[in-house]
Amino acid sequence: MHSKNKILSIVIIFVLSAVLINCSSENKAENTEKIIGWNILSSDKSNALKVINSAKEYNVNHLQLSHNIIHDLREIKEPGKQKLVNELIDKAHQNDIPEVVVWDHALYDLEYYPSEFKTAKDGKIDLDTPAFWEWLKDDYRRMLKLMPDVDGIVLTFIETGARIEEQYSEKLVSPEQKLAALVDTIASVVINENNLKLYIRDFSYNRNELSSLLKCFDLIQNPEIIVMSKEVPHDFFITHPVSWWIEKIKFPVMIEFDCTHEFNGQSVVASIFPEVHFNRMEYYKSLPNVIGFSIRTDRYGTTTIIDRPSEINLFALHKLMQQPDIDMESIYDDFITKHYGVKVLKPVKEIFKKAPDIITSVYYTLGLNTAKHSSLNFDYRSIYTRHVSGRWLDNPTIVINHGVNKEFHYWIDVVNHLAPAEYKAYSEKNSEEIGDVIENKWIQPKELMNEEYLSYVLTEKNYGEKLAQEVLTELSSLKNDFEYPDAYTNLYNTFERIEISSRLFSAMAKTYYGYRIYNRGKSFRTEKVINTIKNGLNELKTAAEKINAYDKDYPVGQYDWKNDADLAMKFYKAVSSHNYEF
Repeated sequence: MHSKNKILSIVIIFVLSAVLINCSSENKAENTEKIIGWNILSSDKSNALKVINSAKEYNVNHLQLSHNIIHDLREIKEPGKQKLVNELIDKAHQNDIPEVVVWDHALYDLEYYPSEFKTAKDGKIDLDTPAFWEWLKDDYRRMLKLMPDVDGIVLTFIETGARIEEQYSEKLVSPEQKLAALVDTIASVVINENNLKLYIRDFSYNRNELSSLLKCFDLIQNPEIIVMSKEVPHDFFITHPVSWWIEKIKFPVMIEFDCTHEFNGQSVVASIFPEVHFNRMEYYKSLPNVIGFSIRTDRYGTTTIIDRPSEINLFALHKLMQQPDIDMESIYDDFITKHYGVKVLKPVKEIFKKAPDIITSVYYTLGLNTAKHSSLNFDYRSIYTRHVSGRWLDNPTIVINHGVNKEFHYWIDVVNHLAPAEYKAYSEKNSEEIGDVIENKWIQPKELMNEEYLSYVLTEKNYGEKLAQEVLTELSSLKNDFEYPDAYTNLYNTFERIEISSRLFSAMAKTYYGYRIYNRGKSFRTEKVINTIKNGLNELKTAAEKINAYDKDYPVGQYDWKNDADLAMKFYKAVSSHNYEF
């Protein structure tokens, strides 16, 4: 009886401790100042300064410098990087942004670390050597001294160069323990010694990695950590669900939004999705541990969304944070009136509302993002495996409107038919990323593209083309009603580029999926398939020529819109060079 009471007491203490820890985390989140953050990725200084100068209008209190500015903290040792980073930090502080942080990834490549610590098998670092951890802390001390006015670090600590979880240790026996030890070690320098902020970025490719990540969070000891988590699992796709696990994280969480849309046009075309961001933030602001957001404002080069139509994406998030009860209609009204004038409010609002349907029927195909970081590419492995939203849905189905008006199972229907056989075959990579799909036998490693699915694809692409053309015609008729001529030109050119792209992607879909059916054999070479390929090739060439003839300036970053014409012609020549009986 005494033994049972003792066990019961231990259980009660454990439960109470867990509750107290959880309450402490929630109280801390409630008492933390809300983060209204932006992130600049581009090292284009003029664009960076433009963003910083615009931040005051939005009451931004947190700025991240990342990617092409500084991706790893070790880059601060380069004089050019050091100068740029410190100039931008100073400029941000002068513009009343109180907190400026820079990105880092740890560990770096194995070659970065002294050979005296790489004594384990295969040249791995021996994590049981105390001198390694002291060296690591000293390295961070040296790097932080090169940025005397920085306010913190955003640390990616998962799946980086020399992955900490792959290094040797007899004391840290699990990947989660190694990751937690790395975070706590860096935190001891950043937070405890320098009184700076440390944000850690979560990232996972699949649900197993997500489970491991949550275990890691529970092992991290430093209570001042803040987690930065993406608005959706893994990467920024429109079709992904929200990251439902965020409320399980014991630390305060900042949500990372991609308002430039890395996978949906990067503001080069009409990447206008305010309602998507609004609805996602509506969910997150209801969670007690969410303390704000950070918004990606560009995707390299000159792709900043400031003073472009896609600025409405971040405008919606800011308005929702300032006025929790605001609705989307008011957001449209405020933004359009301010940027385009009250006279065109109603028609421009309708145009903005059509943009998501255009993008998701051009850059997506039956719910799959058939592009590579926005660039034209229907034959990219990740489209059909890693990037499939069905990986993160308990019920992996999607309803496709766009004239198709049909529900599809992501794997049995869409991937099984649209993916080339080689991307459905068993491999170590596929086993890691879509093991449950293979186990459920939802896909078969053979060519299954057929006329039925070609019809669905072409219906959707035709829908996108037609809608883009309608918007462009409507914009042409409104030209004289715009209060600000430059704003009209910017808006028109943005939709003009998506209208041209809609033709190119449609032509590519006809050619690519048509010739996949054709190659299945003689019985598949129907008149419909042959005519589809013929039309696709002709339209591909015409659309590519139209892009090449485009003589207006456009934003260029990771996605160079004109390169789509070259990619199209490369495919055109590859198909045309074969002796097909077209």
